[in-house]
Amino acid sequence: MGLLDHITATSLDADYAAAAQRRKEQDPGGRPGRPGGVALVVLAVFGVLVATAGVQTARTAEESASSRSSLIKQANDGKAQLAARRSSLRALERQVATLRSRDLAATSQGRQVERQLTRLGVDSGSTATRGPGIQVTVDDAKGATDFKQQVQAPDLQKLVNGLWQVGAEGVAINGQRLTSLTSIRDAAGSVTVNYTSLRAPYTISAIGNPKTMGAALLDTAGGQAWVTLQSTFGLQFAVDTKDSMLLPAAKRVTLRVARQDRPTDSSADSSAGTATGGDQ
Repeated sequence: MGLLDHITATSLDADYAAAAQRRKEQDPGGRPGRPGGVALVVLAVFGVLVATAGVQTARTAEESASSRSSLIKQANDGKAQLAARRSSLRALERQVATLRSRDLAATSQGRQVERQLTRLGVDSGSTATRGPGIQVTVDDAKGATDFKQQVQAPDLQKLVNGLWQVGAEGVAINGQRLTSLTSIRDAAGSVTVNYTSLRAPYTISAIGNPKTMGAALLDTAGGQAWVTLQSTFGLQFAVDTKDSMLLPAAKRVTLRVARQDRPTDSSADSSAGTATGGDQ
């Protein structure tokens, strides 16, 4: 037999024999079952760990499901209570309004006070009002690609100021009633009125004299500004007369801080009132 063939045929046998001899020298007793016993113990411990983890996971899942159901029930109960209280509040408000009207209508002085309250409610925007007027619709330029071709908050501010100037008794933008506490501003890519985001087109409803307001608006600074926006940047601007419009009441008109300024010397003819802050 050649040397190469001998090495190929006997190398593995020699290696196995050497390994067996080393094991025998290290463990003379022979204990052939020891490796298998260790494996069984390891497998048993691993099985216990897996079973424990499974039981714990099942318990956690049951507790999570129970907690979720409890939270959902609490949320639904809270919504139901809130809806009931809001309904009760509206009923009480109607009752108070009915009692106030009945008491004020009982005397001539009360009727005068009621007319004054109605007028103040319309002026402040705290009560809904109906009447004739004009409706101004403005929109971005067709195919607008630049912010200059889009309606911005300052553009609406100029238009609203022009409407007040020509005698508007009440103004609303897309159903948002304007008051002395209203803010019209740009925010997050849209125009917000009373902290409500609005989208073009914008419909500005103004109650007043429909025969004169439309023409007079074009003579104001706000009207002239919109004529320029229309001719220069293509913004859309249209004015229509309306025989009757309903303006909703403002949602919040609470004044938080008010101050009466007093004259600094006796020569002053009058004092100016100042109001700051508010919910709007």
